[in-house]
Amino acid sequence: MKPKTFHKKEILQITEHACDQLEKGGEEEFFDELEVLLTSKIPFGKLKPLGEYLGLRGLEKPELYFEVLDKFFRKNLDYGYCEGLYNTAKLKMSDEEIQKSRVWGWRAGIVGLAFNEMSRDHPEKVVKETREYILLSSHWSSSDTFADKTFNRMFKERFRYILSVLRDWATDENDWIRNAAAFAVHAPVERKILSQEEFLEVLGVMDLVMEDPAKNVQKKAAWALRVVSKYHPDETYDFLVKWAENDNKATKWILKHSLKFLDDKRRDNLLKMII
Repeated sequence: MKPKTFHKKEILQITEHACDQLEKGGEEEFFDELEVLLTSKIPFGKLKPLGEYLGLRGLEKPELYFEVLDKFFRKNLDYGYCEGLYNTAKLKMSDEEIQKSRVWGWRAGIVGLAFNEMSRDHPEKVVKETREYILLSSHWSSSDTFADKTFNRMFKERFRYILSVLRDWATDENDWIRNAAAFAVHAPVERKILSQEEFLEVLGVMDLVMEDPAKNVQKKAAWALRVVSKYHPDETYDFLVKWAENDNKATKWILKHSLKFLDDKRRDNLLKMII
């Protein structure tokens, strides 16, 4: 009988042993051992050591771990405790949509955490594979989770590179890739990775999605702007004022839903400008 949860030490012990098996040629044993964790009732946040450890081992044997992470993401398995990643009680979704959200979200979370570590030596491969998986899943939970987990080390160590990638993604023909670009802006701000000067440059990514016709991209742009306004209220306010003169319908929607954490005076002023 599988336990309902595991402690961090146990998670690392199981993951380490699974990786030992993998590196001895036991791929089937690797997945069997990880499945013990992934079918238990461990909240996603407690599985962070699993993804990070896979990435650190992947630095030693990148070809092997890129391959096994690819198989993990594509496997037809029902990974993910239903309340582990999203509070589904608060989300008005069908049972089918909840199922998709948790399965794709857990896969993207674990692979994204591993990729974040592996990007130390393999940034181009990480970006290429991440883009492929977002397109494969074509689901908000995957797009959002990769955007949140995968690029933080690159923001620290390869700022120019990841900034260029997100600028390209923000104008991509696929809306889930644009969705990821918009959502990715908040992560290094929340984690306090960026300097003020770098934050202003990252806002340039938001410039590229402020007229986006896709509702999912609009939602993520608004959400990201709400988040960053808590950390950089002056700069974010100036950004919103600049766009408040735009008559584009999508822009107005994003602006109206970006104001939650601004002070009352600034919020009221922007609302008058938008109307």
